[in-house]
Amino acid sequence: MKNAPGATTLGLGLAALWPEKALLVECDPEGGDLAARFGHHPQPGLTGLAAVARAEGARVDLGDHVQRLGVGASVVLAPPGDAAAAAVQTLAYAGTEVLRRAAENDAVIVDVGRLVRGGPGLRLAAVADHVVVVAGAQLSDALQVQARLRWLRPELSGRLWLVRSGDDGYDAAELGRVLGVPVLGEMPTGRLVAGVLTGRLQVPNWRRLKLARAMRDMALTLVTAQPASMLPPVPAAEQLVPVEVRS
Repeated sequence: MKNAPGATTLGLGLAALWPEKALLVECDPEGGDLAARFGHHPQPGLTGLAAVARAEGARVDLGDHVQRLGVGASVVLAPPGDAAAAAVQTLAYAGTEVLRRAAENDAVIVDVGRLVRGGPGLRLAAVADHVVVVAGAQLSDALQVQARLRWLRPELSGRLWLVRSGDDGYDAAELGRVLGVPVLGEMPTGRLVAGVLTGRLQVPNWRRLKLARAMRDMALTLVTAQPASMLPPVPAAEQLVPVEVRS
């Protein structure tokens, strides 16, 4: 979503804390940051995966394009700049079957960045079992999500979730109720864990801290959640109103 606060951090955290084997595919057309943050070269990575997927289709082995980061996550790294957008575009139209096949054995987490109508990220999200939207809890953030849900929901075949980011604004239950989206969890402010997952800090016990525990709980929920086909119809969302602030 617009200015999604911490989406890449969450994706990397889920990959590192997933209870079983998992990997992250960095598919944000405006991304390509993880290689630099963790001191890796972006190859092998997304560019090579996209090129081979276009040439060979679903026969590609996703594992050939993975690197292991210091936080314990396996990642398909994107290149910086326009090369990331080009690789994401190619993968969205030629590589979705590669991701599907890989997900039959291991969890595949795809960071698509901001979801845009008609964009490659939406095409990737459309085939996912779960789609997690990260949003701030201020009225402006919630309105941005609400406006996009009208066209996002019909595009998805999987289950839609909301993650509340930050400490102010609507609480998680209220935000989920007015948007009509189940809340997967909350990302409280956690400078140490965020520093670890952006490559700026090394904290030996970071997995025990509050933000990491919240991410682990989200991963467990996704592992055990029912598929979208078994869920009741989504209730209509309510009209958002400003949060009253009293001194």
